[in-house]
Amino acid sequence: MKLRRFKILKENIRGQEVVLEDPAEIRHLAKALRLKPGNPVILFDGEGKEFQAQITGISSQRVLFNVINESVHETSESPTEIILGIGILKSTKLDWLIQKTTELGVHEIIPFYSLRVIPRREEIAGQTRLTRWQKIAAEAAKQCGRAKIPKIQPPCSFAEVLAAFPESTRIFLWEKEKSRTLQDALHSPGSKVFSLVGPEGGFSQAEAKQAEESGFVPVRLGPRILRAETAGLVIVSLLQFLCGGLR
Repeated sequence: MKLRRFKILKENIRGQEVVLEDPAEIRHLAKALRLKPGNPVILFDGEGKEFQAQITGISSQRVLFNVINESVHETSESPTEIILGIGILKSTKLDWLIQKTTELGVHEIIPFYSLRVIPRREEIAGQTRLTRWQKIAAEAAKQCGRAKIPKIQPPCSFAEVLAAFPESTRIFLWEKEKSRTLQDALHSPGSKVFSLVGPEGGFSQAEAKQAEESGFVPVRLGPRILRAETAGLVIVSLLQFLCGGLR
């Protein structure tokens, strides 16, 4: 029998007892999966810890588990932290990209505004869209066996994203770069690689210059022009392969 995985809050781990209080997860566990007391499960806290546990009680408000032991499965995290800065895309495209790059092992995602971003700030103001992005990442981590959920940051300005992670290896995808490849830029990647991908319209010439002045190296991904969401997926995949996360 396949062991089902459930995300639990770190503060709900109380010694050997764990409490699940998320209504959606409770319904999924009890109604869709029809799990019962005594069934074994895997629990993870979203910060890297995973536990083998057994259901001890189910009600409409909570599910109780008893921890059997901390899992000793092979880590699903990559040896290099990959951070993806992505120009904000139309809703479903960014949702899809967050899901797929989570499955690929991205460490952090930073959506940003730039000149050619199509969605207006007021369209994604407030917490609603960020909460949905975080939920998508949590569900994807649960599905693919990750114990750590990638951080999804609130949308920021182009200047703010350029200032982030100054200690990392920093690259940006630039369709006008003629020769430098990703391998050229990763001769010594270090423990963090920060990659910027522009929105649907790409980066402007001025933004590309700003990025270079901030220490980002422009790279090309071949002769074809990729959609922004495709480029985001490809760069994370290639970085995982080159840095060891897909080997």
